[in-house]
Amino acid sequence: MSAQERAASGDSTACSRERSRNARAVLDEFFYPVTDGAGYTLDSNCPLSRLRDMYYEHERHKERVRYSKHYWKSLYSDKVFKSEYYVDKHMERRHMDKIPAEADLCLAEYCDVLQCSRHAAYLKREQKKFPWCDKKYMAGIQNKCERLLSQCFPDNGVNDKATRLRSYFQKYYCEQMSCEGADGVFQLMSAHHEQPSVGYYIALVFLVMLLTAYYLFIYSWTSTRKKSLDIKSTRSSARSSKSSLEYLQMKLMKSFRGHRKRKTF
Repeated sequence: MSAQERAASGDSTACSRERSRNARAVLDEFFYPVTDGAGYTLDSNCPLSRLRDMYYEHERHKERVRYSKHYWKSLYSDKVFKSEYYVDKHMERRHMDKIPAEADLCLAEYCDVLQCSRHAAYLKREQKKFPWCDKKYMAGIQNKCERLLSQCFPDNGVNDKATRLRSYFQKYYCEQMSCEGADGVFQLMSAHHEQPSVGYYIALVFLVMLLTAYYLFIYSWTSTRKKSLDIKSTRSSARSSKSSLEYLQMKLMKSFRGHRKRKTF
């Protein structure tokens, strides 16, 4: 059911925006950076494609008010609301028509395979364990995960990127959907996720310091050179002025002497 159909039937709240955000957070951290980095385009056949995300358009058009912990603003109308909940209600009442027709998928329905609860604990750095585990249920989650990969990265023997991405997510994600592996899946993914290390930031700071020192040296050198040129120019002007003055004095003396001689005769 599309977003418009849900709204028309009064069932727009059936798709939880909060749970959808939780699912989107997993994709934003571990899925999209990998596919985007590989230059792979997810088409509308992939349930995890942004094209299919029912609330993606709404999420792009709201933002937290700067320097505020609670207030949010709708970028459609520039109205400010006292919490994210109320800006979401505003979106449902006024802007459901902004959602594209093909955006018919509720990401909240994939929170089981995306492990939204475990990801929330991972973000809070909680060493949370889920002691009760149904092996049959987790086997079903693993099958659902593999079906998603088949839809998003079809193994047609033509697209090498799709084959590599499917193998990657199969190994580091789907195969971890078990009672033994699920608790550590995000730690495992983060270990293989391309994120800047501490060494990267140290090297970056060192590079900035080098560039700063270089530009300071250039600035100091050019300033000193300019001052030197100014001093030389001043001295040259002084010598020129002195020479001109001496020349005038000599002319005056010659003129005065010539005048005295003519007066004597």
